Amino acid sequence: MEFNIKDIQANAVAHNSCVPFGDDIQTIRVPGTDAFQVPCDSKFAGEGWTVIQRRVDGSVNFNRTWEEYRNGFGDLRGEFWLGLERLHLMTKFRPHELYIQLEDFKNETRYARYNNFSVGNEAQSYELLSLGDFTGNAGNALEYGDWGKFSTPERDNDNYTYVNCAANYASGWWFNQCSFR
Repeated sequence: MEFNIKDIQANAVAHNSCVPFGDDIQTIRVPGTDAFQVPCDSKFAGEGWTVIQRRVDGSVNFNRTWEEYRNGFGDLRGEFWLGLERLHLMTKFRPHELYIQLEDFKNETRYARYNNFSVGNEAQSYELLSLGDFTGNAGNALEYGDWGKFSTPERDNDNYTYVNCAANYASGWWFNQCSFR
């Protein structure tokens, strides 16, 4: 499973996104933070996608703390989470697309694409502020309005009163009553 975002109005000169790059680890700069490295991808949906999460083989434990999800973890060439603060800063000023690539053990793929993805700041619990319109063949798992705030096992922000969904699934995410948004 791979989650990618693409800056819709990228300025290739500033190198603030993966738009000018192919498939590799690149250094980008976005307002409000120091330069940081991101994996770029052009295999699945064309050029210019920044990979924000990759889960393939279970080699990285995603049962992490709020701080780890805020800052990011894992290996950019393997399984990883880029970090909520970086997602917020990347999507704060300019529209981004979100592309979710799913592949099963039979190498069959599905995708979901949203044309206006943005994430709030930490004071907003990194709430999904916008998704835009959906296209794809994977099903619209993020469709349930009131998108919600990010949850981790020790910080329960989901909409389910009786269960901590992040603890239940041993993973941080934007949960809605223990269904993946």
